[in-house]
Order: sequence, then C-alpha cells, then structure tokens
Amino acid sequence: MAEEPWYEQLRQQWLPERVKVLIIDEAAPELAADSKHEFFYSPNVVSWDPLFRAVVDVYFDGEFPPAGADKAPYLARLRDEGVYVIETIPFPVGAYSRGERPHLTARFAKSAIERAVALQPEGVVIAFNSGFRALGPGLEKAGLTVLHDAPVPFPRGRYREQFIAALAEAVGRERETAA
Repeated sequence: MAEEPWYEQLRQQWLPERVKVLIIDEAAPELAADSKHEFFYSPNVVSWDPLFRAVVDVYFDGEFPPAGADKAPYLARLRDEGVYVIETIPFPVGAYSRGERPHLTARFAKSAIERAVALQPEGVVIAFNSGFRALGPGLEKAGLTVLHDAPVPFPRGRYREQFIAALAEAVGRERETAA
C-alpha cells in the first residue's frame, strides 16, 4: 500500500527549504483530501487535530488555534522555522490493533529512514512511542540526530502535555505554562 497522492501534494507544498526539525508520525491519515478529519497538512484545524495543535503550541508559545481556523498561516510559519512532518507507515492504520502497529512500524522503518535521510534534517523527533525503538537506531546509524533519548508519545489525550514538553526540550524552546 502506498500513501495517497493528495496527501503527498499537501505535504510537499509545506516543505521547508532547509528541514531543521523533522517530526516522524506513525501513519498516513485515514480519510480523503476533502475530509474534515485530522491530518497535519489539512487546510483547516479540526477540533481534535492533536499533532498539529501540539506542534503549534510549542512553536507559537501556547497558542491554540480554534476549530475551523485556516492552517495556512501556521503551516507557513512552521515551514519558515524548518519544521516538517512525515509518516512511517504510508497508509492509515485505524483498522489495525495496537498490537499489530509495531509490526507495521518495523516493516516500514527502512523506507521512513530513507525518506528522513533524503530530507537531511538537523534533528529528528519521533512522535509515537513504538517508533523510537524501531526508527531511532537506524536514524542515528544513518547519521541523523534524534533529538530525544526516550520515547515521545503521540500527543493524544493524557499524553498531550508530555509530548509538548518533550518537543519543546528537543528543539530547545522555552515554553510558558499557564499556572
């Protein structure tokens, strides 16, 4: 299975001239280009867009874009900051159990590493727990710098703050938290 061409086109329009921070997600989005569901490079923010919102939180000092907001200004700034997102598994994994997903990650790790190497990022953040073990050693063997030394969870639900703290630390950004 391959990634959908519509998603690759959306991603390519936000490719930085120089990738400073490459974020590697688990899998390609579930739905078609005209969907109102979450995926990092969709045109508008949806209410549960966890990865996009968490990355924006770090790079935009805690800003939380509302549902329905146009992503273009945020994506443009992230592109200018050198932030880019790719996925390990080139197809949606919603139909697979949590137990099957690490096997898929291992199966597609080599191609994800090759895509990462081609982008020549200054550093890499692996944005899902099982990806750290599957991708980290290969990325480092290929000469890339993984910016964290422990797994970073995908920022869904109770893991949001943990992801934000790990990303902020990895990219060396101070982050003010509301007291």
